[in-house]
Amino acid sequence: MKILFNLLFFLLCLTACNTLDFTNASVEKVADLQGVPKQGYQGMAIWKDYLVSLQNTGQATIYRLQDDKLQFLRQFPLASNTPENHANVAFFGKERYDKADQFPLLYISQCSKQRYNGLKDVCFVERISLTGEPQLVQTIVLNDKEGLFGYALQWIIDNKRNLLIGYGNTVENMGKGNRWRTMVFPMPKLSDGPIVYLRPQDALDNYCIQELDSRFPSNHIGQGACVVKDQMFIPVGVGTEKQPSILYVWNLKKKQLDHIIDFQKQVPHEFEDCELYHKSLIMQTNGGGLIRFTPNKDKRGK
Repeated sequence: MKILFNLLFFLLCLTACNTLDFTNASVEKVADLQGVPKQGYQGMAIWKDYLVSLQNTGQATIYRLQDDKLQFLRQFPLASNTPENHANVAFFGKERYDKADQFPLLYISQCSKQRYNGLKDVCFVERISLTGEPQLVQTIVLNDKEGLFGYALQWIIDNKRNLLIGYGNTVENMGKGNRWRTMVFPMPKLSDGPIVYLRPQDALDNYCIQELDSRFPSNHIGQGACVVKDQMFIPVGVGTEKQPSILYVWNLKKKQLDHIIDFQKQVPHEFEDCELYHKSLIMQTNGGGLIRFTPNKDKRGK
């Protein structure tokens, strides 16, 4: 009985530690996007079978996501719609503004060198729905007096650990001496007020990836990202020979790169934002629509 118990415990631990490997993933197009003309695609968020696609300035399109197609549901400008909002990354959190709301709160990275009402590196928190007008209910800002981030800071959520992760260039994409900084904070609550200022000294973690793993390039075109278990999936590039579409998988626990996967041949389009959906990675692109990456069964979980 003791041996059986130990075996079961080992198997449970092994399952809990499984990571995703997209090295030999199958790559297929889900559908074209039906966004606002002449605005580039940027952030994307998935909640259950709903997908919110964002575009530059804060244009939003909600779809119902199905295995092989997208059902268009609604299109509208966010409450944070402004020329200063690049809307580069999007995530659903856990909190709802009201218990009866259909969607949890949506977190949007401004990600622009232009300031919004005098503020830089803003994370907009919005209440959205399929019928009502969007509401800007909170604004999160990094009080970056030391200039730890350069061109723009992006925000993603680790909902499993209830963390808000800021990441981005210390200078700019192709800047001399550029690094890729990652800062981890406890997730702010809606009750913290309409404006939340985060201080670097309150960060739970703060480091530059290149200091820990030199395989991550100092100069590249960064895009959106997402966290699954202990892994941070970081798509980069614009789908060209000089700036290919590559997926870097950073292990937040081990602080090392698990994988470097070049998808340029399969997806010669600009990667934008990504999120896990039914064990596949869904990637929003510019020019290539919505792409699904499904792990090879023989590689999954290794």
